[in-house]
Amino acid sequence: MEKFKRKATIYDIARISGVSPKTVSRVINGGDGVRSETYQSVMKVIDELSYIPNAYAQNLTKKETTNILISVKKMESFPLIWFQTLLDKVLQTCKEMGVNAIVEYFGEGDSIKDSIISSTGSLVDGVIVFYEGKDDSRIQYLKKNNMPFIVFGKSQTEGVIYVSNNDFQAMYDLMGAVADKGLCDMWLLMGGESLVNKDREKGARTFVKEKKYEIALEVVYGLATIESVYHYAIDNLTGTNIPDIIFVSGDEKVQGIIRACYEKGISIPDQLAIVGFDNIPIAQYYTPALSTISPDYSQLAKEMIDGVLAIINGDKRKSVEVSTTLVRRQSF
Repeated sequence: MEKFKRKATIYDIARISGVSPKTVSRVINGGDGVRSETYQSVMKVIDELSYIPNAYAQNLTKKETTNILISVKKMESFPLIWFQTLLDKVLQTCKEMGVNAIVEYFGEGDSIKDSIISSTGSLVDGVIVFYEGKDDSRIQYLKKNNMPFIVFGKSQTEGVIYVSNNDFQAMYDLMGAVADKGLCDMWLLMGGESLVNKDREKGARTFVKEKKYEIALEVVYGLATIESVYHYAIDNLTGTNIPDIIFVSGDEKVQGIIRACYEKGISIPDQLAIVGFDNIPIAQYYTPALSTISPDYSQLAKEMIDGVLAIINGDKRKSVEVSTTLVRRQSF
């Protein structure tokens, strides 16, 4: 039997017993609807851990709704339109499924003990984590306390369940469209060296290698804002150095390229094609209208909610990568 330096929770009881937290709650409340052998095995674990039920555990089966915390880490370029688009879909999906959603913004210097995350198991039943950082204190706390959670975006932590775009395939497919047009010089302008952006680069390079496609591929990281993309374009786009196409990892940052091209008299798409990522609502109103890789926001939201609810109920869940679609408009 495991030894705990902290007070055991119903999630510990459930994991050790091999049942769901709701089954543990039914046992605590008298065992109604629980098979005799299951009841006995759960009670044995409860006794061995000297577990004392709290009000939350006793009322879990009686709760009419499930509370999910959406924990969002504040970033340098935050807030972003794509995130708000996805968050709206998540909140809409929660409402349709009868789930209560609580949104909390977690700052770089914020303490877990002051976060709603620390009340998981009493106020909230599970957590969706956005913008996971390296050695993220939220992930460490949730794992240490065996709390149900899921991450949006490919997780940096081994064994953590996540929901993400299929970024590798998105770029692989884009390269197919680039090859169809016979373009031979391409820049990939990325933000940070995240797993997401690394997957996008890998998708592009894999296509080039597998298809033996001859294209000059320049990949630039560290362009996380509209301003940084603008200055990079101003410094590097010259009469003798204009690629056939630029991919920008984020529709909002494309505005930096468009502004630089306007100032330099570069025509889009006649001299330079542009493709973004996110298909934010205003992308269709750019001048010219932006071609972009569109996430399936509705499916991403559904997978996140379904995933965290499954984990709350003690079910096994695998990470999911959701397909994207290339939306062709005037810029490509």
